[in-house]
Amino acid sequence: MKMMKKNNKILFRHEIKFVIIFFLLITTFYTIYYFSLDNLAFLKNYMAALLSSTLNILGMDATAKGEDVFLKGFSLKIVEECTAAFASLIYISCVLAYPSDLRSKALGIGLGIPVIQTINLVRLVILSFTGLYYPDIFEYVHTYIWQSIFIIFVIMVWLVWLERFAR
Repeated sequence: MKMMKKNNKILFRHEIKFVIIFFLLITTFYTIYYFSLDNLAFLKNYMAALLSSTLNILGMDATAKGEDVFLKGFSLKIVEECTAAFASLIYISCVLAYPSDLRSKALGIGLGIPVIQTINLVRLVILSFTGLYYPDIFEYVHTYIWQSIFIIFVIMVWLVWLERFAR
């Protein structure tokens, strides 16, 4: 019985350490991100251009101008949240806070961020189709459905990293 308590304390201590490191990292990363928003405006323009190119490949007539994407009868404005930068920072903080070797962490970040960005692009494409063909439900799909789904995807990417790569 004493051994069980000792093991639970050890596990609990590791979990507390993970949470503390995670919050320190995400606070640091967010602070840097927040004060660098003016310098990171290119991310919005890049995401708008990438979305426009993707929509054109899919047969839609889309044009990007700065952070705006124009379709026939519908337009989107890419804001900071649309770049998935903050979601990526959360993921990076989780990977770095987890006790694993440096190679596993580098692999997790190197593979995870492109996956998160790809999921985000798919999200934006679906939102573009939604806005164009179902404008009445666009805000609902954007605000409630996709934000929830995107959070779940980021957690899933981290869990896959934990299962497959973390040591």
